[in-house]
Amino acid sequence: MKEITIDSAFPRMLREGARKQGLECDTILLRNGISRLSLDKLGTRVRLEAFAAFTIEVMRALDDEFLGLGAKAQPVGSFNMQCRSCISARDVARSLKRCANYWNLFNNTFEHRVEETDDTMAYILSPIEGQTSLNNYLVEAILSSVHRFHCWLGGQFIPLNLVALNHAEPEYNDQYRALFYGAPINYEHSEARIEFDQRHAALGIVQTPETLDEYLAGANLSLLYQPKNYRVISDQVRQWLERNIKQGNYRATLKEAANYFEMSQQVLHRRLGAQDLSFKEIKMQTRRDIAVNLLFDNKYKIEEIASLVGFSEPSAFIRAFKSWTGSTPLAYRHGKH
Repeated sequence: MKEITIDSAFPRMLREGARKQGLECDTILLRNGISRLSLDKLGTRVRLEAFAAFTIEVMRALDDEFLGLGAKAQPVGSFNMQCRSCISARDVARSLKRCANYWNLFNNTFEHRVEETDDTMAYILSPIEGQTSLNNYLVEAILSSVHRFHCWLGGQFIPLNLVALNHAEPEYNDQYRALFYGAPINYEHSEARIEFDQRHAALGIVQTPETLDEYLAGANLSLLYQPKNYRVISDQVRQWLERNIKQGNYRATLKEAANYFEMSQQVLHRRLGAQDLSFKEIKMQTRRDIAVNLLFDNKYKIEEIASLVGFSEPSAFIRAFKSWTGSTPLAYRHGKH
């Protein structure tokens, strides 16, 4: 992973929660390469991996996944169980509702709920009367983790139409572009919420209990850093196939692709299926696109192009190309399509 840094406001907020619970953090900060002096200076940056390690140590020391920031401690293992309660859901909508119901069992700091309209779905946090969070971090972390976990569950990025937060705009507001992938942010609402198009609510769950084990092993860091296009697997498979075909590996298989992307064939098949695609379809499209590009380069004969995209006989290539485009390769080259 490339070196990524975050604003020092985030570890400062965590330190505030730890200190409230009587945990002195200077030694933990130094152990993870974070200077107390730099932390106290506004606008400084902290390595993301150092922040993740600091977070884990504080969480374990306090036995509190809310890091001393909630109305009461949230035992370590709570997020793990939330994930396991969601993995068998049929789609994102059902998983979000399970998620809200699960957290409401604890009656801790926020009431969680899901609201739906014909066009949108929202995940909402309402402060419980008489309970407060110590600073902004907790609500931001909960909403961000709910969003990112459900992107992972559904196997693709879910764009947010709106993020509403129940606090004033902070000095580190530039960090929200990464935290919420550039979604519009509103401040000082009575409730905090994330909102997205209803069509994404029907996104089927493509992950399995086996992949969940892998996800949870690195959950803290993956929830802090998760690229926007991290789950658009069809584009990654297409690029991999293009490289293989151009290198002469015309028989590249689903199994080889799954090995390359370090997942099982079943998971890769399901993730492609979530985008209404199959490995066979992507391979056909890739061969077609390479052939079309080569046709516009007049230095290649039709027979050569057939060979370059993996056909042993030009006649087989011509038949396949006509099924792809409705034209023969020669007619396509001359613009008769």
